[in-house]
Amino acid sequence: YIRPMVLRGYGAVGMDGKGSPVECYIPAWKWGAYLGADAFSTGIDCCTASWARPAPNTFPGMAKAAGNYNNAALIKMEAQANGYVEAVALGSDGMVSEGSGQNLFVVRDGEIATPPINGSNLQGLTRASALQLAAEAGVPVRIEPIPREALYVADELFFTGTATEVMPIASLDRIAIGNGRRGPITERIQQRYQD
Repeated sequence: YIRPMVLRGYGAVGMDGKGSPVECYIPAWKWGAYLGADAFSTGIDCCTASWARPAPNTFPGMAKAAGNYNNAALIKMEAQANGYVEAVALGSDGMVSEGSGQNLFVVRDGEIATPPINGSNLQGLTRASALQLAAEAGVPVRIEPIPREALYVADELFFTGTATEVMPIASLDRIAIGNGRRGPITERIQQRYQD
Protein backbone atom coordinates (compact mmCIF):
# COMPACT_ATOMS: atom_id res chain seq x y z
CA TYR A 1 0.00 0.00 0.00
CA ILE A 2 1.38 3.40 -0.96
CA ARG A 3 0.04 6.65 0.50
CA PRO A 4 1.52 9.95 -0.69
CA MET A 5 1.19 12.61 2.00
CA VAL A 6 1.69 16.37 1.83
CA LEU A 7 1.58 18.37 5.03
CA ARG A 8 2.75 21.48 6.80
CA GLY A 9 5.84 20.67 8.84
CA TYR A 10 7.32 22.09 12.00
CA GLY A 11 7.43 25.86 11.99
CA ALA A 12 5.23 28.73 13.03
CA VAL A 13 2.25 28.20 15.29
CA GLY A 14 -1.07 29.36 13.83
CA MET A 15 -4.10 28.31 11.91
CA ASP A 16 -2.96 29.62 8.51
CA GLY A 17 0.16 27.47 8.17
CA LYS A 18 2.28 30.40 7.00
CA GLY A 19 5.86 30.02 8.09
CA SER A 20 5.65 26.24 8.18
CA PRO A 21 7.33 24.31 5.36
CA VAL A 22 5.41 22.01 3.05
CA GLU A 23 6.72 18.48 3.51
CA CYS A 24 6.08 15.40 1.35
CA TYR A 25 6.22 11.77 2.45
CA ILE A 26 5.43 8.54 0.64
CA PRO A 27 5.04 5.74 3.18
CA ALA A 28 4.64 2.23 1.79
CA TRP A 29 3.82 -0.95 3.65
CA LYS A 30 2.60 -4.47 3.01
CA TRP A 31 -1.13 -4.66 3.54
CA GLY A 32 -3.31 -7.71 3.05
CA ALA A 33 -7.02 -7.69 2.34
CA TYR A 34 -8.30 -4.69 4.34
CA LEU A 35 -11.65 -6.22 5.30
CA GLY A 36 -10.55 -9.87 5.16
CA ALA A 37 -9.81 -12.17 2.21
CA ASP A 38 -13.05 -14.16 2.61
CA ALA A 39 -15.09 -10.96 2.46
CA PHE A 40 -14.47 -10.66 -1.28
CA SER A 41 -16.89 -13.54 -1.85
CA THR A 42 -19.02 -13.57 1.31
CA GLY A 43 -19.51 -9.83 1.65
CA ILE A 44 -19.46 -7.74 4.80
CA ASP A 45 -22.09 -6.76 7.35
CA CYS A 46 -22.70 -3.03 7.60
CA CYS A 47 -24.86 -0.63 9.54
CA THR A 48 -26.11 2.86 8.87
CA ALA A 49 -23.98 5.27 10.87
CA SER A 50 -25.49 7.69 13.33
CA TRP A 51 -22.69 10.06 12.30
CA ALA A 52 -23.46 11.98 9.09
CA ARG A 53 -20.89 13.01 6.54
CA PRO A 54 -20.17 16.74 6.76
CA ALA A 55 -22.10 19.28 4.76
CA PRO A 56 -20.29 20.61 1.69
CA ASN A 57 -19.95 24.09 3.19
CA THR A 58 -18.08 22.88 6.30
CA PHE A 59 -14.77 21.76 4.77
CA PRO A 60 -13.72 20.25 1.43
CA GLY A 61 -15.14 16.73 1.63
CA MET A 62 -13.83 15.96 -1.84
CA ALA A 63 -10.26 16.32 -0.55
CA LYS A 64 -8.45 13.29 0.78
CA ALA A 65 -7.28 15.37 3.73
CA ALA A 66 -6.23 14.08 7.15
CA GLY A 67 -8.75 16.29 8.95
CA ASN A 68 -11.56 14.62 7.05
CA TYR A 69 -10.60 11.30 8.62
CA ASN A 70 -11.92 12.37 12.03
CA ASN A 71 -15.48 11.87 10.77
CA ALA A 72 -14.52 8.63 8.99
CA ALA A 73 -12.91 7.26 12.16
CA LEU A 74 -16.08 7.95 14.19
CA ILE A 75 -18.18 6.16 11.56
CA LYS A 76 -15.86 3.14 11.46
CA MET A 77 -15.44 2.87 15.25
CA GLU A 78 -19.20 3.05 15.81
CA ALA A 79 -19.76 0.25 13.29
CA GLN A 80 -17.15 -1.98 14.91
CA ALA A 81 -18.38 -1.25 18.44
CA ASN A 82 -21.81 -2.49 17.34
CA GLY A 83 -20.50 -5.69 15.74
CA TYR A 84 -20.37 -4.57 12.09
CA VAL A 85 -17.43 -4.47 9.72
CA GLU A 86 -18.29 -1.12 8.14
CA ALA A 87 -20.96 1.55 7.94
CA VAL A 88 -22.86 3.54 5.35
CA ALA A 89 -23.04 7.23 6.13
CA LEU A 90 -25.71 9.68 5.06
CA GLY A 91 -25.03 13.24 4.02
CA SER A 92 -26.37 16.26 5.88
CA ASP A 93 -29.39 16.11 3.54
CA GLY A 94 -30.26 12.58 4.71
CA MET A 95 -29.35 11.01 1.38
CA VAL A 96 -26.75 8.25 1.00
CA SER A 97 -23.21 9.59 0.91
CA GLU A 98 -20.55 6.86 1.26
CA GLY A 99 -18.87 4.49 3.72
CA SER A 100 -16.24 5.51 6.25
CA GLY A 101 -13.64 5.48 3.50
CA GLN A 102 -15.38 3.99 0.47
CA ASN A 103 -17.77 4.95 -2.28
CA LEU A 104 -21.06 3.06 -2.42
CA PHE A 105 -22.82 1.41 -5.36
CA VAL A 106 -26.38 0.09 -5.52
CA VAL A 107 -27.42 -2.67 -7.97
CA ARG A 108 -31.11 -2.99 -8.80
CA ASP A 109 -32.74 -4.67 -11.80
CA GLY A 110 -29.43 -5.08 -13.62
CA GLU A 111 -28.40 -1.43 -13.27
CA ILE A 112 -25.90 0.32 -11.02
CA ALA A 113 -26.55 3.60 -9.21
CA THR A 114 -24.08 5.61 -7.15
CA PRO A 115 -24.47 8.97 -5.38
CA PRO A 116 -23.18 12.09 -7.11
CA ILE A 117 -20.06 13.79 -5.83
CA ASN A 118 -21.75 16.54 -3.85
CA GLY A 119 -19.16 17.72 -1.35
CA SER A 120 -20.00 15.14 1.31
CA ASN A 121 -18.13 12.29 -0.38
CA LEU A 122 -14.81 11.59 -2.02
CA GLN A 123 -14.34 11.40 -5.76
CA GLY A 124 -12.46 8.13 -5.44
CA LEU A 125 -10.12 6.70 -8.04
CA THR A 126 -11.53 3.21 -7.45
CA ARG A 127 -15.04 4.65 -7.92
CA ALA A 128 -13.97 5.97 -11.33
CA SER A 129 -12.45 2.56 -12.19
CA ALA A 130 -15.68 0.77 -11.21
CA LEU A 131 -17.75 3.16 -13.33
CA GLN A 132 -15.48 2.52 -16.32
CA LEU A 133 -15.49 -1.25 -15.80
CA ALA A 134 -19.30 -1.28 -15.57
CA ALA A 135 -19.57 0.69 -18.81
CA GLU A 136 -17.14 -1.70 -20.54
CA ALA A 137 -19.22 -4.66 -19.29
CA GLY A 138 -22.39 -3.08 -20.68
CA VAL A 139 -23.96 -2.53 -17.26
CA PRO A 140 -26.04 0.68 -17.21
CA VAL A 141 -24.89 3.19 -14.57
CA ARG A 142 -26.79 6.12 -13.11
CA ILE A 143 -25.26 8.81 -10.91
CA GLU A 144 -28.11 10.12 -8.80
CA PRO A 145 -29.14 10.92 -5.24
CA ILE A 146 -30.02 7.72 -3.38
CA PRO A 147 -32.43 7.63 -0.41
CA ARG A 148 -31.56 5.32 2.47
CA GLU A 149 -34.58 3.08 1.91
CA ALA A 150 -33.33 2.20 -1.59
CA LEU A 151 -30.43 0.33 0.02
CA TYR A 152 -32.70 -2.20 1.74
CA VAL A 153 -34.45 -3.22 -1.49
CA ALA A 154 -31.28 -3.39 -3.58
CA ASP A 155 -30.35 -6.62 -5.32
CA GLU A 156 -26.70 -5.93 -4.47
CA LEU A 157 -24.61 -3.31 -2.69
CA PHE A 158 -20.87 -2.86 -2.91
CA PHE A 159 -18.18 -0.49 -1.74
CA THR A 160 -15.13 0.65 -3.68
CA GLY A 161 -11.93 2.13 -2.31
CA THR A 162 -8.16 1.91 -2.58
CA ALA A 163 -7.86 -0.38 0.45
CA THR A 164 -11.34 -1.90 0.16
CA GLU A 165 -11.05 -2.59 -3.60
CA VAL A 166 -14.50 -3.83 -4.75
CA MET A 167 -16.27 -5.20 -1.67
CA PRO A 168 -19.75 -6.76 -1.61
CA ILE A 169 -22.11 -5.84 1.24
CA ALA A 170 -23.97 -8.89 2.56
CA SER A 171 -26.28 -7.05 4.94
CA LEU A 172 -27.21 -3.57 6.08
CA ASP A 173 -28.67 -3.04 9.55
CA ARG A 174 -29.08 -6.83 9.83
CA ILE A 175 -31.20 -6.94 6.65
CA ALA A 176 -29.79 -9.27 4.00
CA ILE A 177 -29.03 -7.59 0.70
CA GLY A 178 -30.17 -9.81 -2.17
CA ASN A 179 -29.12 -13.36 -1.31
CA GLY A 180 -26.87 -12.12 1.49
CA ARG A 181 -23.67 -12.74 -0.50
CA ARG A 182 -21.80 -11.23 -3.41
CA GLY A 183 -24.14 -10.78 -6.35
CA PRO A 184 -23.36 -11.41 -10.03
CA ILE A 185 -22.85 -7.78 -11.08
CA THR A 186 -20.62 -7.07 -8.09
CA GLU A 187 -18.65 -10.20 -8.94
CA ARG A 188 -18.19 -9.08 -12.57
CA ILE A 189 -16.94 -5.63 -11.54
CA GLN A 190 -14.77 -7.14 -8.79
CA GLN A 191 -13.14 -9.70 -11.09
CA ARG A 192 -12.49 -7.12 -13.80
CA TYR A 193 -10.98 -4.79 -11.19
CA GLN A 194 -8.74 -7.48 -9.72
CA ASP A 195 -7.56 -8.55 -13.18
